[in-house]
Amino acid sequence: MVIKNFLQLSVLMMSFGLISPALAKEVDRVPSEVRLSHAKELLGNSYKRKVVRKNEATEDIQNFVKATTLKFLPKEFKSKSGAVSEAILDAANEFELDPVFLMAVIQNESSFNPKRKGTVGEIGLMQILPKTAEWIAGLYDLEYHGAKSLYQPEVNVWIGAALMDKLRHQFDSASRLYVSAYNVGPKKLRKMISENKKPKEYVQAVMKRYIALYSGFQAKGDSKVQSKAAWENTINLTKKLAKN
Repeated sequence: MVIKNFLQLSVLMMSFGLISPALAKEVDRVPSEVRLSHAKELLGNSYKRKVVRKNEATEDIQNFVKATTLKFLPKEFKSKSGAVSEAILDAANEFELDPVFLMAVIQNESSFNPKRKGTVGEIGLMQILPKTAEWIAGLYDLEYHGAKSLYQPEVNVWIGAALMDKLRHQFDSASRLYVSAYNVGPKKLRKMISENKKPKEYVQAVMKRYIALYSGFQAKGDSKVQSKAAWENTINLTKKLAKN
């Protein structure tokens, strides 16, 4: 058996009775090296100048994801914030993505509204088409019971993260390409590239939210008295960005 990531390791340890199920869920759910490696992939040469780098030594990403998810979800879905944040963290770990990036995509796609339906039939948090969901669920052996299940936030997050993983592999981890492909589709993106067109708007929108969220992460972890206000300002900024 080849152990590919920490999540598989914790499950294996649990099966041998080495750790409890509760502890297994919390064992290094998103290792810092995974999160930072993806951050560098996303930001490229600008990584050194970004706020993400200032959070290299910060381990408390899990609590930030949980708190931010609770803050963003509409009132009627706040009771599910724990399950949604766990889906974000576990899917990020499984596919070696930065969970903050997944939150940025969700914020950009749906403003964290699980009921959101797009103009061409995209559904839920990560705005996924039912035909795409069926394809990805089959490829990755994920739970999917038709279009209605995309309104279930946890199902939507897992399928959306798996789709991002598929595109990431298709475009050789070139972040601007696979993030753009998430929006326009790989076929249309390749056509745009062949015509020497460079899609920018969607990538820029996602990355603005990504950086804004990391600013909130830094503020939330700051010990200064003003940190709570700084974090609230960051949350409000990402909400304003989502409306643009």
